[in-house]
Amino acid sequence: MIEDIRPDVPLEQLTPFDTAPDVRIDELTFFNTEPPPRKKSQVREWAESLAFTVIFVLVFTTFVAQATQVPTESMKPTIMVGDHFFLDKIAFPANYPAVLRPYLPRRSVKRGDIVAFKSPVDGNIPFVKRVIGEPGDTLLLHEKTLYVNGKILEEPYKIHVDSTTYEEDPWTPDELKVRDNYGPITVPPDSYFVMGDNRDNSNDSRYWGFVTRDELIGKPLFVYWSYESDPYVPGDRSISDWLTGYSSVALHFFSKTRWFRIGTMLS
Repeated sequence: MIEDIRPDVPLEQLTPFDTAPDVRIDELTFFNTEPPPRKKSQVREWAESLAFTVIFVLVFTTFVAQATQVPTESMKPTIMVGDHFFLDKIAFPANYPAVLRPYLPRRSVKRGDIVAFKSPVDGNIPFVKRVIGEPGDTLLLHEKTLYVNGKILEEPYKIHVDSTTYEEDPWTPDELKVRDNYGPITVPPDSYFVMGDNRDNSNDSRYWGFVTRDELIGKPLFVYWSYESDPYVPGDRSISDWLTGYSSVALHFFSKTRWFRIGTMLS
């Protein structure tokens, strides 16, 4: 007798299975088998960053703004020895090659402006003075009083540290004669007559003449740091002198910084 091998579960109770894949083809993740690009070495990255920084600083300080200071008392009390300030250099002729100067915007320079320019004595040292005479002005300095075009110029910014007035006499040195009495003289085109606010202690147009527009390098903006220091003494400085100077600044930074002058606008 043949044994009955039929299943005990009826066909309608069976569970059908869907044979479609659980993941669609567009949901698959593709992997790039190409080798990854080689990473730059740290030395190369550092060198590229340094080169970019140097180029940016050179361009910025040459054509836009530059940190500088006045090492003498010629602009006292407007600018003190030890005042560090930014110099606006945009579109001032002396910062650009001569072939580009005719195409630059013509910056406004008027009487009373403080300007920086290349020194007529040493081109490597910038001078900072105040414009007193514009092109076409006639100037006369008589016993310390300044006349422009026949009228006394009101100068609330100037000071005199020497009450003596030197006259035109044979025994008075020439530098003292022109200090208190000068002119009359007419300012030529594209030139300016400049003087320091400290009239008795300033090396300015009374001694070496006019400043041309092409010699201007900028206008002072504002003081970003001021430190009590002595006036500049001409002459070469040794490494020991430099180290002594910087060490003194480090030791007395807080006690000698003129905090009240930080942010002072220069005009």
